[in-house]
Amino acid sequence: MRNSEIYRRTLKFALMRMLCTIVGIVFLIALPIVGFVAFAGMGEVAAVIAAIVGLILGIVVMVVIGRYAGYLFRAGQIAMIAQGVAEGQLPADAYAAGKQAVKERFGTASVYFALMTITRAISNEITTGLNAVAGAVGGATNNNNPAAAAASIASAIISIVLEYLNYCSLGWVFLHRDQNAFKSTCDGAVIYFQNWKTLLKNAGKVLALTAVSLLVIGGAFFGLFYLILGSIGPLTSVLADLDAAATLDDGSPVPAGTCLIILCVIVALVFWGGVHGAFIEPYILVSVMRRYVEAGYANPPKVDLYGKLAGMSKGFRKALDKAGDNARGGEGASA
Repeated sequence: MRNSEIYRRTLKFALMRMLCTIVGIVFLIALPIVGFVAFAGMGEVAAVIAAIVGLILGIVVMVVIGRYAGYLFRAGQIAMIAQGVAEGQLPADAYAAGKQAVKERFGTASVYFALMTITRAISNEITTGLNAVAGAVGGATNNNNPAAAAASIASAIISIVLEYLNYCSLGWVFLHRDQNAFKSTCDGAVIYFQNWKTLLKNAGKVLALTAVSLLVIGGAFFGLFYLILGSIGPLTSVLADLDAAATLDDGSPVPAGTCLIILCVIVALVFWGGVHGAFIEPYILVSVMRRYVEAGYANPPKVDLYGKLAGMSKGFRKALDKAGDNARGGEGASA
């Protein structure tokens, strides 16, 4: 199957995830506004406090919806992408098959979240190690040091690329349903780093599409919310007061409109993250997953890399422990 067909056939998962994101965003925006308006008659301080409380509640609701309602759709999409890439075909109803695959592979949500936590821990710990090396070589000791800035940029780039390790490892778990899920997770991580030169070819595409997505989609959302939020009188009045009360590091006042810009950037990033994660990220993942699966079957996991990754990552060692005694190359029990 072509990448575009796999993406199209699995798009319903993205739409359902987007619905979850929209519901979460509605709460994120509505609760602070409701709090602000409801307490506006008690003074600006009370209204601002109510808005902050509403914002916190909105964040909680958004996280809960994204975590406990959206996980099925993300996992199901990854399962079908992996199957389409590996087998060259998908069931007639890929949406139903994806949901069934998740139910069969993960009896409870806790197993899924445990695997995602482990894969993210592996990528985060390796990113931290690489950043430490970069900082040591460059003598980076503070954010004003060019080497520190370079290390920060490298960290962002590495994090973006390695995020796909999480999805590819999960895809590998779905492709090996007769094997312990944690064992497959370890195999998936080994495959990723064992074939890093081959998979690195996707890095440029990943970064380029992410940058274009941020500039185009994120920029459009920023402009939209700058116009909308900038036209709300009570809100701009409060933000102007915050501008007047804030100072820069040298003691000078912040430029007028700074708080409005910061607020618009935050809201734009939230919306961009939802759109990018639902539509652009899966498109990139199909290409990354294809290279990953091809490399995995052509170059199976090597035993010696398990020890090396275990030494680099506590998350990997945790997965090995959960996989059981046969983790380093043997077959585990089905999860």
